[in-house]
Amino acid sequence: MSEFKYACPVCGQHMKCDSSQSGTVMECPTCFQKITAPQAPESDDSKFIIAGRKTGERPIPSAVANAGLMAPVPEPEKKSPVAAIAFVVLFCAAVAALIVFGGKIFKPAAPPAVAPNSNPGSPSQPVPVTQTLNLSSIGSDGNFALNKPALASSQQADHPVQNGNDGNFETRWCASDSSAPQWWEVDLGGTITITNTQVTWELVSIYQYQIEVSSDHTNWTTVVDKTSNLTVAKKNSDNFSANGRYVRIVITGLQPGSWASFYEFRVLGSIIGGGDGGSKTNGTSTNQP
Repeated sequence: MSEFKYACPVCGQHMKCDSSQSGTVMECPTCFQKITAPQAPESDDSKFIIAGRKTGERPIPSAVANAGLMAPVPEPEKKSPVAAIAFVVLFCAAVAALIVFGGKIFKPAAPPAVAPNSNPGSPSQPVPVTQTLNLSSIGSDGNFALNKPALASSQQADHPVQNGNDGNFETRWCASDSSAPQWWEVDLGGTITITNTQVTWELVSIYQYQIEVSSDHTNWTTVVDKTSNLTVAKKNSDNFSANGRYVRIVITGLQPGSWASFYEFRVLGSIIGGGDGGSKTNGTSTNQP
């Protein structure tokens, strides 16, 4: 008969018994749990501590018990709560900072002003900032559009929008493709009484178009409607009377092989309450083709 030790599976209390007691039901002196004593190990080494089992549980294999692998597993080391507290503090600080400064950091920038467009499908353009009428830039022939800020629905790199009113009949504006409608407009820099517009086209062809005038770049008035034009011409001149600061030509129809393109767009008229600035208003010019 040999003695051996085994541990209570509930509280871990070590108990001693001999091989004759293997398989008998014993009571733990600490937790009073009914325990079935395990089978005695093959080795007489007193260092082996075998885990007992509650009465009714599956027996522990003798090979495992004899290997001494059923010794009670030490309880896991308890972690310090300092790390968890620090995490909570930092998280709360981050949320507070986001609430306080988030509005400034993520505040979206105000969108840039865009020019209202009376032609659906054509791109919007920035509104020129010119506020006063620059009399010194009026052409000697009474052209109020000369070198004034201009915009267009599209342009080619070699034929940009500013070529349409630079006073040079060897340069021209051209749209980026042959589609219609296309538009080109000019900011005269101040409201005048417009009496005539002249457009010198790229080709001798039929161009169908409208002339529109506006004082605020929002509300447009059609002053010339040639959307049904069938006259072949290199130049079109239109007489009317309207007050406005912005003048737009909308090319609505083109012949096969023609693009929205012209060498020069001229605006003639007079300053409201101030005559015509000492310039001609009959539309004649010695440098036009």
